[in-house]
Amino acid sequence: MIFFQRLNMMAACAAIIVSFFTASAIAQNSARGSIVVNGAKTEFVYAYAHTAKSLHDKKPETKLILSDKALSPKAVTDTFELMKVKRTDGVKTLEFTFDERKELTSVQFSVDPMNGGGSSSAYKAKLDALDAKVMKGRVYTEGEQTMFKDRYSFDVRFDLAMTVPRAADVSGKAAWNTPQGKVIAEYLRVARAGDKAGLKRVILAERAKDLDGPQGAEIISFLKMSADPKTAEFGDLTVDGDTAMANIIERTKNGSSSSRYKLKLVGGAWKMDP
Repeated sequence: MIFFQRLNMMAACAAIIVSFFTASAIAQNSARGSIVVNGAKTEFVYAYAHTAKSLHDKKPETKLILSDKALSPKAVTDTFELMKVKRTDGVKTLEFTFDERKELTSVQFSVDPMNGGGSSSAYKAKLDALDAKVMKGRVYTEGEQTMFKDRYSFDVRFDLAMTVPRAADVSGKAAWNTPQGKVIAEYLRVARAGDKAGLKRVILAERAKDLDGPQGAEIISFLKMSADPKTAEFGDLTVDGDTAMANIIERTKNGSSSSRYKLKLVGGAWKMDP
Protein backbone atom coordinates (compact mmCIF):
# COMPACT_ATOMS: atom_id res chain seq x y z
CA MET A 1 0.00 0.00 0.00
CA ILE A 2 2.77 2.38 0.98
CA PHE A 3 4.56 1.49 -2.23
CA PHE A 4 1.56 2.54 -4.37
CA GLN A 5 1.12 5.73 -2.35
CA ARG A 6 4.73 6.60 -3.16
CA LEU A 7 4.11 5.88 -6.83
CA ASN A 8 1.09 8.18 -6.80
CA MET A 9 3.12 10.92 -5.11
CA MET A 10 5.87 10.52 -7.71
CA ALA A 11 3.32 10.72 -10.52
CA ALA A 12 1.83 13.85 -9.00
CA CYS A 13 5.27 15.46 -8.71
CA ALA A 14 6.02 14.55 -12.32
CA ALA A 15 2.76 16.17 -13.42
CA ILE A 16 3.67 19.36 -11.53
CA ILE A 17 7.11 19.39 -13.15
CA VAL A 18 5.63 18.92 -16.62
CA SER A 19 3.10 21.67 -15.93
CA PHE A 20 5.88 23.98 -14.77
CA PHE A 21 7.99 23.47 -17.87
CA THR A 22 4.95 23.82 -20.14
CA ALA A 23 4.09 27.14 -18.52
CA SER A 24 7.72 28.23 -18.82
CA ALA A 25 7.72 27.39 -22.51
CA ILE A 26 4.63 29.51 -23.08
CA ALA A 27 6.18 32.39 -21.16
CA GLN A 28 9.14 32.37 -23.55
CA ASN A 29 6.98 34.27 -26.04
CA SER A 30 7.73 32.14 -29.05
CA ALA A 31 6.88 32.50 -32.72
CA ARG A 32 7.28 30.03 -35.56
CA GLY A 33 7.04 31.18 -39.14
CA SER A 34 8.31 33.77 -41.59
CA ILE A 35 7.68 36.49 -44.12
CA VAL A 36 8.98 36.17 -47.68
CA VAL A 37 9.60 39.44 -49.52
CA ASN A 38 10.72 39.25 -53.14
CA GLY A 39 11.98 35.72 -52.50
CA ALA A 40 13.99 36.60 -49.36
CA LYS A 41 12.81 34.91 -46.16
CA THR A 42 12.91 36.39 -42.64
CA GLU A 43 12.19 34.00 -39.78
CA PHE A 44 10.31 35.25 -36.73
CA VAL A 45 11.14 33.48 -33.48
CA TYR A 46 9.85 35.94 -30.86
CA ALA A 47 6.31 37.14 -30.18
CA TYR A 48 5.11 39.88 -27.83
CA ALA A 49 1.83 41.69 -27.18
CA HIS A 50 0.28 44.25 -24.90
CA THR A 51 -3.09 45.94 -24.59
CA ALA A 52 -3.60 49.68 -24.14
CA LYS A 53 -6.20 52.34 -24.89
CA SER A 54 -6.35 53.63 -28.43
CA LEU A 55 -5.33 57.26 -28.77
CA HIS A 56 -8.13 57.74 -31.29
CA ASP A 57 -11.20 56.58 -29.36
CA LYS A 58 -9.84 55.47 -25.96
CA LYS A 59 -11.04 51.91 -26.58
CA PRO A 60 -8.67 49.02 -25.78
CA GLU A 61 -6.56 47.67 -28.61
CA THR A 62 -3.95 44.92 -28.62
CA LYS A 63 -0.64 45.22 -30.44
CA LEU A 64 1.07 41.96 -31.46
CA ILE A 65 4.76 42.18 -32.40
CA LEU A 66 6.60 39.38 -34.19
CA SER A 67 10.38 39.87 -34.33
CA ASP A 68 13.57 38.17 -35.42
CA LYS A 69 15.42 39.32 -32.26
CA ALA A 70 14.50 39.51 -28.59
CA LEU A 71 12.85 42.72 -27.36
CA SER A 72 12.82 44.34 -23.94
CA PRO A 73 9.48 45.01 -22.19
CA LYS A 74 10.06 48.72 -22.81
CA ALA A 75 10.46 48.18 -26.55
CA VAL A 76 7.21 46.21 -26.60
CA THR A 77 5.16 48.93 -24.91
CA ASP A 78 6.97 52.10 -26.06
CA THR A 79 6.72 52.94 -29.76
CA PHE A 80 9.76 55.21 -29.66
CA GLU A 81 11.93 52.58 -27.97
CA LEU A 82 10.85 50.03 -30.59
CA MET A 83 11.80 52.46 -33.36
CA LYS A 84 15.18 52.90 -31.69
CA VAL A 85 16.03 49.18 -31.56
CA LYS A 86 14.90 48.77 -35.15
CA ARG A 87 17.35 51.47 -36.15
CA THR A 88 20.31 50.58 -33.89
CA ASP A 89 19.97 46.78 -33.69
CA GLY A 90 18.47 46.07 -37.09
CA VAL A 91 15.42 44.35 -35.59
CA LYS A 92 12.87 43.19 -38.16
CA THR A 93 9.22 43.07 -37.14
CA LEU A 94 5.66 42.48 -38.19
CA GLU A 95 3.13 44.36 -36.03
CA PHE A 96 -0.59 43.60 -35.87
CA THR A 97 -3.29 45.69 -34.20
CA PHE A 98 -6.52 44.13 -32.92
CA ASP A 99 -9.53 46.16 -31.73
CA GLU A 100 -11.67 45.51 -28.64
CA ARG A 101 -13.69 42.96 -30.64
CA LYS A 102 -10.45 41.03 -31.29
CA GLU A 103 -10.62 41.85 -34.99
CA LEU A 104 -7.47 42.60 -36.99
CA THR A 105 -7.46 46.26 -38.05
CA SER A 106 -3.94 46.91 -39.41
CA VAL A 107 -0.52 45.44 -40.14
CA GLN A 108 2.80 47.29 -39.96
CA PHE A 109 5.81 45.97 -41.92
CA SER A 110 9.42 46.59 -40.86
CA VAL A 111 11.22 44.18 -43.15
CA ASP A 112 13.28 45.80 -45.91
CA PRO A 113 12.33 46.93 -48.43
CA MET A 114 8.83 47.00 -46.90
CA ASN A 115 8.47 49.68 -44.25
CA GLY A 116 4.91 50.83 -43.85
CA GLY A 117 1.46 49.64 -42.98
CA GLY A 118 -2.10 49.18 -44.01
CA SER A 119 -4.98 46.73 -44.01
CA SER A 120 -6.17 44.13 -46.45
CA SER A 121 -8.82 41.43 -46.57
CA ALA A 122 -5.96 39.11 -47.54
CA TYR A 123 -4.45 39.45 -44.03
CA LYS A 124 -5.89 36.74 -41.81
CA ALA A 125 -5.74 36.13 -38.06
CA LYS A 126 -6.86 33.01 -36.22
CA LEU A 127 -6.85 33.57 -32.46
CA ASP A 128 -6.95 30.54 -30.21
CA ALA A 129 -6.62 32.73 -27.09
CA LEU A 130 -6.54 36.44 -26.28
CA ASP A 131 -7.07 37.77 -22.77
CA ALA A 132 -5.21 39.79 -20.16
CA LYS A 133 -2.60 37.05 -19.68
CA VAL A 134 -2.00 35.15 -22.91
CA MET A 135 -2.31 35.38 -26.67
CA LYS A 136 -2.04 32.45 -29.04
CA GLY A 137 -2.84 31.90 -32.68
CA ARG A 138 -1.76 32.38 -36.27
CA VAL A 139 -1.45 35.31 -38.70
CA TYR A 140 -1.05 34.77 -42.42
CA THR A 141 -1.79 35.98 -45.93
CA GLU A 142 -4.00 34.27 -48.44
CA GLY A 143 -1.29 33.51 -50.94
CA GLU A 144 1.33 35.92 -52.27
CA GLN A 145 0.44 39.63 -52.15
CA THR A 146 1.78 42.70 -53.92
CA MET A 147 2.50 46.13 -52.45
CA PHE A 148 3.77 48.55 -55.07
CA LYS A 149 6.58 46.49 -56.69
CA ASP A 150 7.16 44.15 -53.74
CA ARG A 151 5.82 40.60 -53.64
CA TYR A 152 5.33 39.10 -50.20
CA SER A 153 3.54 36.57 -48.02
CA PHE A 154 3.69 35.68 -44.33
CA ASP A 155 2.55 32.84 -42.11
CA VAL A 156 3.45 32.81 -38.42
CA ARG A 157 2.14 30.97 -35.37
CA PHE A 158 2.67 32.50 -31.93
CA ASP A 159 2.19 31.66 -28.25
CA LEU A 160 2.94 34.33 -25.67
CA ALA A 161 2.40 35.83 -22.26
CA MET A 162 1.08 39.38 -22.46
CA THR A 163 3.45 42.21 -21.55
CA VAL A 164 2.01 44.54 -18.92
CA PRO A 165 3.11 48.16 -19.47
CA ARG A 166 4.52 49.91 -16.44
CA ALA A 167 1.95 52.20 -14.87
CA ALA A 168 2.64 55.91 -15.22
CA ASP A 169 3.87 57.73 -12.13
CA VAL A 170 1.38 60.54 -12.74
CA SER A 171 -0.98 61.65 -15.50
CA GLY A 172 -3.48 64.36 -16.37
CA LYS A 173 -3.48 67.85 -14.91
CA ALA A 174 -1.37 66.80 -11.91
CA ALA A 175 1.53 65.93 -14.24
CA TRP A 176 1.90 69.58 -15.31
CA ASN A 177 2.74 70.48 -11.69
CA THR A 178 5.66 68.06 -11.40
CA PRO A 179 9.24 69.33 -11.89
CA GLN A 180 9.34 67.53 -15.22
CA GLY A 181 5.92 68.84 -16.27
CA LYS A 182 6.93 72.44 -15.57
CA VAL A 183 10.04 72.04 -17.74
CA ILE A 184 7.96 70.58 -20.58
CA ALA A 185 5.46 73.44 -20.35
CA GLU A 186 8.27 76.00 -20.54
CA TYR A 187 9.90 74.12 -23.43
CA LEU A 188 6.65 74.14 -25.41
CA ARG A 189 6.07 77.82 -24.65
CA VAL A 190 9.50 79.00 -25.86
CA ALA A 191 9.43 76.56 -28.79
CA ARG A 192 6.15 78.02 -30.08
CA ALA A 193 7.59 81.51 -29.65
CA GLY A 194 10.74 80.64 -31.59
CA ASP A 195 12.77 81.83 -28.59
CA LYS A 196 16.27 80.43 -29.18
CA ALA A 197 17.68 81.74 -25.91
CA GLY A 198 14.74 80.24 -24.04
CA LEU A 199 15.22 76.89 -25.76
CA LYS A 200 18.88 76.84 -24.78
CA ARG A 201 17.91 77.24 -21.13
CA VAL A 202 15.66 74.18 -21.06
CA ILE A 203 17.40 71.64 -23.34
CA LEU A 204 20.62 69.69 -22.90
CA ALA A 205 23.77 71.68 -23.64
CA GLU A 206 24.88 69.26 -26.36
CA ARG A 207 21.49 69.63 -28.06
CA ALA A 208 21.55 73.42 -27.75
CA LYS A 209 24.58 73.56 -30.04
CA ASP A 210 22.39 72.45 -32.94
CA LEU A 211 20.42 75.69 -32.71
CA ASP A 212 23.54 77.62 -33.75
CA GLY A 213 24.37 75.22 -36.57
CA PRO A 214 23.53 75.44 -40.27
CA GLN A 215 20.08 73.92 -39.66
CA GLY A 216 19.32 76.02 -36.58
CA ALA A 217 16.76 78.26 -38.27
CA GLU A 218 14.99 75.24 -39.77
CA ILE A 219 14.86 73.50 -36.36
CA ILE A 220 13.37 76.56 -34.66
CA SER A 221 10.82 76.98 -37.45
CA PHE A 222 9.76 73.36 -36.98
CA LEU A 223 9.53 73.73 -33.19
CA LYS A 224 7.08 76.62 -33.60
CA MET A 225 4.50 73.95 -34.46
CA SER A 226 4.83 72.37 -31.01
CA ALA A 227 1.78 71.68 -28.86
CA ASP A 228 0.27 74.55 -26.90
CA PRO A 229 0.74 73.78 -23.18
CA LYS A 230 -2.41 75.82 -22.41
CA THR A 231 -4.66 73.41 -24.31
CA ALA A 232 -2.66 70.16 -24.65
CA GLU A 233 -3.37 67.14 -22.43
CA PHE A 234 -0.66 65.52 -20.34
CA GLY A 235 -1.09 61.83 -21.11
CA ASP A 236 1.38 60.35 -18.65
CA LEU A 237 4.78 60.77 -17.02
CA THR A 238 7.19 57.99 -16.10
CA VAL A 239 10.39 58.71 -14.18
CA ASP A 240 13.32 56.26 -14.06
CA GLY A 241 16.08 57.70 -11.91
CA ASP A 242 17.70 60.53 -13.86
CA THR A 243 15.56 60.09 -16.98
CA ALA A 244 11.86 60.65 -17.63
CA MET A 245 9.41 60.11 -20.48
CA ALA A 246 6.24 62.11 -21.04
CA ASN A 247 3.34 61.80 -23.44
CA ILE A 248 1.60 65.02 -24.58
CA ILE A 249 -1.68 64.81 -26.50
CA GLU A 250 -3.24 67.38 -28.83
CA ARG A 251 -6.87 67.09 -29.85
CA THR A 252 -8.41 68.97 -32.78
CA LYS A 253 -11.56 68.67 -34.85
CA ASN A 254 -9.50 66.61 -37.31
CA GLY A 255 -8.37 64.06 -34.73
CA SER A 256 -5.69 63.51 -32.11
CA SER A 257 -1.89 63.36 -32.13
CA SER A 258 0.57 62.27 -29.48
CA SER A 259 4.17 63.39 -28.90
CA ARG A 260 6.72 61.72 -26.64
CA TYR A 261 9.30 63.80 -24.80
CA LYS A 262 12.43 62.65 -23.00
CA LEU A 263 14.08 64.50 -20.12
CA LYS A 264 17.36 64.05 -18.23
CA LEU A 265 18.41 65.21 -14.78
CA VAL A 266 21.64 67.22 -15.08
CA GLY A 267 23.25 68.95 -12.09
CA GLY A 268 20.02 68.73 -10.13
CA ALA A 269 17.91 70.29 -12.91
CA TRP A 270 15.66 68.56 -15.44
CA LYS A 271 16.49 69.29 -19.08
CA MET A 272 14.71 68.37 -22.29
CA ASP A 273 16.45 65.80 -24.49
CA PRO A 274 14.79 66.43 -27.87
